[in-house]
Amino acid sequence: MRLLERYLGETMLFPSKMVEVEVLLHDSVKYRVLKAMQRKGFIHITSHNIEEIGSGSPSKDISQIVEFEFRIEKLLGILNLAKQKNEGLRSLFNPEPPERYPAKDREREEIMKDAKDVLDEVENKILGLYTKWENINEAIEDINTQKNYAKYLLNMPCDIGYLGEGPYVYITAGIVRDMETLLNLEKDKKIALWHTAMGKKKNRSYLVVAACYIEDKKELEAALRFSNFTEFELEGWKGKPDKVIKDMEKRVEELKKEKEDVLKKIEEYRDKYYGRLAVLKDDLTNERIKEEVHPKFGKTIFTTIIRGFIPKKELDNAINVIKSAGDDLVHIEWKDAEGDDVPVKYNNPRIFRPFQAFVDMYSTPKYGHIDPTIIIAPLFIAFFGLTLGDAGYGFIIALLGYLLWRHIGKYNWTNRTLGEILFASGISAIAFGIVQGGIFGPLDSNNMLSQFIHYQPLINPMQDAVRVLVIALIIGISQISLGLVLGAYHHLKFKNYGEFLTSEVSWFLILPSSGVVIGKSFGWWTFAPMTVTISWVILTIGIVFLSGIPAKMIDKKSAVNAMAFFDITGMVGDWLSYSRLLALDLATSGIALTINLFAGIISTMVVGAGSMVCCMPIAIVGIALFGLVARKKDKKKTGIALFFLILGIIGVINLQAALWLFLAVYLIIAHIGNALLQSLGSLVHSLRLQYVEFFSRFYEGDGVKFEPFREVRKNSRLVEAGGVKK
Repeated sequence: MRLLERYLGETMLFPSKMVEVEVLLHDSVKYRVLKAMQRKGFIHITSHNIEEIGSGSPSKDISQIVEFEFRIEKLLGILNLAKQKNEGLRSLFNPEPPERYPAKDREREEIMKDAKDVLDEVENKILGLYTKWENINEAIEDINTQKNYAKYLLNMPCDIGYLGEGPYVYITAGIVRDMETLLNLEKDKKIALWHTAMGKKKNRSYLVVAACYIEDKKELEAALRFSNFTEFELEGWKGKPDKVIKDMEKRVEELKKEKEDVLKKIEEYRDKYYGRLAVLKDDLTNERIKEEVHPKFGKTIFTTIIRGFIPKKELDNAINVIKSAGDDLVHIEWKDAEGDDVPVKYNNPRIFRPFQAFVDMYSTPKYGHIDPTIIIAPLFIAFFGLTLGDAGYGFIIALLGYLLWRHIGKYNWTNRTLGEILFASGISAIAFGIVQGGIFGPLDSNNMLSQFIHYQPLINPMQDAVRVLVIALIIGISQISLGLVLGAYHHLKFKNYGEFLTSEVSWFLILPSSGVVIGKSFGWWTFAPMTVTISWVILTIGIVFLSGIPAKMIDKKSAVNAMAFFDITGMVGDWLSYSRLLALDLATSGIALTINLFAGIISTMVVGAGSMVCCMPIAIVGIALFGLVARKKDKKKTGIALFFLILGIIGVINLQAALWLFLAVYLIIAHIGNALLQSLGSLVHSLRLQYVEFFSRFYEGDGVKFEPFREVRKNSRLVEAGGVKK
């Protein structure tokens, strides 16, 4: 066991070995040591856990640091209003690299002075421009709202300037939901009313203009409130509605010009100060991080104790860095880490690192326990490829993954990681699709590609479903057995022999013996009578172990498993759960086959009916739709209408050309939709088999993720000489 543990402990199956470090240092060198630790990023700092001494606290600089950081971050946000942004597909597939400015190594005093100087110099100017920017935007928004109100009144034959309260008359306009109260006032000759209905019956509302004498104003206002009145606020505008709308448009253009002028001034400030402010933001953030970590330290009158964890392979370098920064005023003690608070740093090669995200999604593994990344990575890829099982769909997913990986996610970790996973999964689907004879559906007579691609697949899920099911169940029992082996290793490593007998030994006995007994009972295979008898004995012993009674005899802390019967049914359910590999494979092939079948039916119907019968109505519908939606400037609906119009016209001229165009669009949309839908199912169910059926056998989560105390450089990069010019 020790030899096995020594071997496995150095492999990728386990997180990196950690050491627990305690650093005792004099306060005079504390910030030098912290700066060195932060610069190298090798230590995960945790609470000191020494009851006899108190905890540290941030210095008096913390409030000033946080204030400066907040104010500079706000200025950066304002200056980014003038940032030139590329739009369209080009910017999507070729994103711009993040702006990072050169910075020099500076002490806190210099950083704080620089922050104060630059804020005194430009803060009020930039904030003033931003206030003006906001006021202009608010004014444009208000005018656009008023413009919509004025459009309702285009048919009103009076001056908008008359709206409001005059010396003798009060006039208002707006929309109400109920006209009854207003009509009663009009009937009583208390108001003059002009109105028109809008919308359908269920959502009907009424545009109204109401006028009354000043003495009847309160009565009119009460009636409007009762009618759920929305008033048109058009104060300050004069003239007929059409003239007012033109005046509003003119004013909006003037405001937009003012907005452009403000933007140019902001851009000037951005060109001059953004780099300096961005570097200051990073410098202040790092100073704040150094202060916020103080409550984890142990503190005496003149010394500070820092407790943390360092990867064992980085220990020698870390000690040299700390001692170099602390001169002779630092003392370091370390030991091999153990316990639940030890952080986990993954130890996987580059090719498997994207799949660490799947482990983190479930739960970070505990330190000293197995990290299953290198196991689930190839299994997930294989399960995804098997369940999608179509080379054409695999190509779509691989292409999408490549774009996310190499282009869209070039500077985004999440997109890049997802792209790498999808690319590998798509390649797997291509391979399984070739093996199963699926390229945008089965290569049968309904698939147009069957005219060009001819070969006999190794296995056809539509015809050899039982064979695929057997393969899925073999994979299932193999992965479950692997989970039991890993669980046994953990229980033996931590000397939990009772759980080892109940959770693993029992199944090592039950699974093979039950296979013999069940297979013999159903006549699937034959065995010698002695073999069957021995299998019954082993099966009985396994069930006894599963009950937990032997474990209780060995370890009093172990519990008797009163739910042993349900454990058996649960194991059977977990095993049969792998049949979803077949089900998803059949779903992909079946829907793809249906898509191709419909394409053939449509082709036959159109050719039989003739071009004038089929395409003339389509052209007429296209003309009608295009006329309806073109005015609304809805690009999506206009595009659909235009497609039907073009399709109909082409069909009247040449039926075959229209048919091929329609089928091409139909097949592209349908197969891409099916590929994305089935890929989502493959992703979810491939992960489920890992999380539920596999992890439940051995995995210990709720670990602490290794988060090194390190420098943050989102906007800047350190250079040995020079820096940002002030």
